[in-house]
This record gives sequence, structure tokens and C-alpha cells, in this order.
Amino acid sequence: MFYRVVLQGRTAGDHDLATVRREFARVTGMPKDVTERLFARTPQTLKERVSQADAERIAATLRAIGATVTVERDLLASLKAAEGGVQEIVPPDHRGPPTVVPGAEPAPTVAPPSAAQTLRRRLRPFLPFVVGASVAAVLLVALAPYVDDAVRTLRPAQAPQLEPVKPPPSQAAAPPAPPAAGLLHGPWRCTDQRTGLSEYWTFNAEGTLTYHGDKLKEGAVRAGDPTIPSGWQLADGRLVFTFAQNAPVTYTVSDLNLTRLRYGDGRDLDIQCRRP
Repeated sequence: MFYRVVLQGRTAGDHDLATVRREFARVTGMPKDVTERLFARTPQTLKERVSQADAERIAATLRAIGATVTVERDLLASLKAAEGGVQEIVPPDHRGPPTVVPGAEPAPTVAPPSAAQTLRRRLRPFLPFVVGASVAAVLLVALAPYVDDAVRTLRPAQAPQLEPVKPPPSQAAAPPAPPAAGLLHGPWRCTDQRTGLSEYWTFNAEGTLTYHGDKLKEGAVRAGDPTIPSGWQLADGRLVFTFAQNAPVTYTVSDLNLTRLRYGDGRDLDIQCRRP
């Protein structure tokens, strides 16, 4: 059974829409214009033909930033047998729209206000000041002689000396939080930018690493090979591969979100990974 992740195009609860859009673009790596289109229409399918565990994991990450996301069964996805017993996913011609969550429908279109209504709305906050200024001007003219005599009889009071207020010390901006290790969980197709060759890996949640070779299938193709890493760790922006017999190897992660991973050694090695 396959599942799909559906973005309902609105925020959950009282989350600010602009903040949710910004966090959505940061987590998914999508451009700003694409993010705005996804939140302008409802609903939109973000991921199709994935397992329930992967779909729930992606939905949990997006719900954490305040987006309304649902996980639905992808009932129309089918499997077609190929040579060698490998199952190939075949998308249907008519999958149908995703389910609309109640309350996710767009608001009714409101006619724009007229020019007169706009002018009245802009001048309304200043109306008390205009009336107050007119009354004050009339009183000032009527009471000016009496006010002048009262001011002459008063002695000027010495204003107390105030100590200068020291500005608060500037606070350095907090460094950005390192990427979460949970973003790595699941399958990846990694391409060596020097040779153009791609290999498939699965980063398991318990810290183990499964190597599939140049085709995504269950089980490690070269099980027991000491040159193939068997585990992984992510800490402080560094990806560490561990081996059964050899010493660990550390790489620097330059980009990581739900659908993209890039790491290298800062010299020659440059690996870019995408979700298969």
C-alpha cells in the first residue's frame, strides 16, 4: 500500500502564514514563488507513492513548522512486474484530486473598496486630532491674556539633571541551528559530481546504512565489503560514515533538507543526493 503527502495550503491553528511559508521554503528547499503557489491553492500533493512511515515522517516535519498536512492512501498506484522480478511503480493516468480538509477552502472573493471608502478609512484615525486641534486653537485665542499673566508670576523651575541612559549591549545573532539528523532517514540516490555515477543508499533511523548499488532494491549488494560503510552519524554539520573494520570517515554537509543532501571533503569529493 502506498501513501501520499498532501499540503492543504493553510496554516495550523494561529501560526503566522508568512512565518510558515518561510520555514516551509527552508525545510523543503523549494523556491519562494513555488512556496507561495502551494499555499495559494488547496490542496496540493507534495509526495506520492511512498511508504506510510516515510509519509508520516514528512508530514510530522511540516506540521512542526505550522503547516496543515494530511497523509492519504494512494489507492490508484500500481505495480508492474519487470525482468528479474523487480517491481516497477507505474503512475496511473487518472489519480484524482487529493482530499480537501474542512476549512481549507479559499476565502470568498471580496470586492475591492471604492476610492471614497479608501479615503474615509485613511482619514478616520486622524479625525480626533483634527477636532481637538480646532478646539484647542479657539481656547488658546480666548485664554491667551490670562495665560500670559499666570506665566509671568511663576518662577522657572530648574529641571533635574538626568543621567544619560546607556543603550543596552548589542546581542549577537544566535547561530543557525544545525540540521536535524531525522532529515536523512530513508532512501537516497547519491551522484558523484566527478564521475557522474549514481548509487542508492538507505539511511536507517537506528544509525545503520544500507547500500543498494546502482539500483534501488532491498538488501546490501556488496554485504561484508570492508570498503562499504555500515553506519552513519550527523553532528554539528558533519556526516560521519563508520565501517566494520576501517576507521570512520568524516565529511562536511553543505546542504540538507527533506529532498536534498550535499556533502564532500572540501577538496575533490563532491556528492549530491536526491530522493529516489
